[in-house]
Amino acid sequence: MLRRLVATCALLLSFSKSGFTELVHHYDQDFLVYRIDPRTDHVALFWQDPDGQRFGSFRRLRDYLAAHSQRLVFAMNAGIFSTEIAPLGLHIESGRVLRPLNLGKGGRGNFYLKPNGVFFIANQKPAIVDARIFPKLKIKPTIATQSGPLLVIKGALHPAFRQDSLNRNIRNGVGTTRDGKVVFALSETPVTFYEFATLFRNILQCDDALYLDGSLSEVYAPDLGYNFLGGDFAGILAVTAATSQNTP
Repeated sequence: MLRRLVATCALLLSFSKSGFTELVHHYDQDFLVYRIDPRTDHVALFWQDPDGQRFGSFRRLRDYLAAHSQRLVFAMNAGIFSTEIAPLGLHIESGRVLRPLNLGKGGRGNFYLKPNGVFFIANQKPAIVDARIFPKLKIKPTIATQSGPLLVIKGALHPAFRQDSLNRNIRNGVGTTRDGKVVFALSETPVTFYEFATLFRNILQCDDALYLDGSLSEVYAPDLGYNFLGGDFAGILAVTAATSQNTP
């Protein structure tokens, strides 16, 4: 945790070529917030390489992209995964459905705290919807990841969240704004779902937001001092940029 605090203390407001970062204080907690515009920033989702091997860590994804003349600008672990370290719900990469939508009931854990949801980008437009609604949209997203619970649903907090909750954890999530931006956030310290959801709704002005995961949550943003390269993830959300030469 000290690593994060040292990195972020000098990053109250920072800009990179592909995003805008700020450290936001809410409910006496600090949150790293990274905003992008999918109309100008390239957002991708990764799980396995062409040989079917899981990327897993930010380091392996960074090195793979570098070998293909791409630079990893920003990365964050995506939706909740199963004990086999495979996406537990819908996972779409480059328009390909690699894991189907999961509308199962009765499971344990945050994924099954209904309603859960899907974050997706279609025609460079981001959205977050209730997973039950997604099939009715009849769309073909470029990327999509399913997780749960939904944090904010059309401006309303998830009905299960309580202001006096004692359930605290490191949490990361994603939100969408009315002007078509994507907002990623990671708590620096353990927070409740209520605190995290109100961050997205009240501070970041996101009408819809989705919890991605907790405890293992991390980001990679080297231009901003976040150089974590580890991890043991399934899906990884990434912002990439073309480069004329391989990065070291």
